[in-house]
Amino acid sequence: MTLLSVVTPVRNQARYLGETLDSVAALTVPHEHIVVDGASDDGTVELLRSRSDENLSWTSEPDEGQTDAVNKGFARARGNLLSWVNGDDAYLPEAVDRAVAYLDAHPEVGAIYGGQEYINGEGEVIRTFIPKRFSWRRYLYLGDNVPTPTVIFRRSVLEAEGGLDPAYADAADYDFYLRILGAVRVEPIREPLVRFRYHEGSKTGSNIDLQLDEGLEIRLKRARGPVARLSMRALERAKRAILPRVSSWPDPEPRGLNRINAALTGNRRKRSRQA
Repeated sequence: MTLLSVVTPVRNQARYLGETLDSVAALTVPHEHIVVDGASDDGTVELLRSRSDENLSWTSEPDEGQTDAVNKGFARARGNLLSWVNGDDAYLPEAVDRAVAYLDAHPEVGAIYGGQEYINGEGEVIRTFIPKRFSWRRYLYLGDNVPTPTVIFRRSVLEAEGGLDPAYADAADYDFYLRILGAVRVEPIREPLVRFRYHEGSKTGSNIDLQLDEGLEIRLKRARGPVARLSMRALERAKRAILPRVSSWPDPEPRGLNRINAALTGNRRKRSRQA
């Protein structure tokens, strides 16, 4: 029987963790939810204690960060399918149920991933990404076509490729998914599976430079010759130089959207006063 093991590493995310727990609990496929807390002191432990979900198990103890927590969770997992969702993100349960059903129906597929809704700290959807075809080469060179929080993969892949590399502080997920997605057949699911929260306290929102530096290091280790390394460095320089000028990158919220919404709100208020 299929069992999905969902691992959630968390530390001091009590503000958002309830939504994460509810979203996993709403799955109808057989599942277990393994929360690995790094000795939070913000009410996270009290929140976990208050839950009555029989599929939830959790520990709270000092650890060496997110990578260590995820590896602990994978080591405790019993499922033949595995996934990892952070404590400030949330599943879209019906879509994840359909993704698991797809894997059940296609044993030749080793991993799937889907789209995601980008949300802000208040939970408002600011952008939706829907993936197209999978390209490992594009993922290697650009790292922008696979939303890693949406990946669901078979235990056999983890056993063959190993867990996350603790040498990376902020891009261990990128290194991990490069390894496992390069080893099996991968299929995209063309609907959002995850609500990905972008906020100042998240790793993406707070330390993008470290993430980019480690990502480039990971790419260069896989480069086949000097031309590939030159191309990778050039693409990275271009991304850092150009994207902030033409878009809101790395913030997923489109540049100017807040200004437009504020203007629209102001116009509505003005019309209301004139009515």
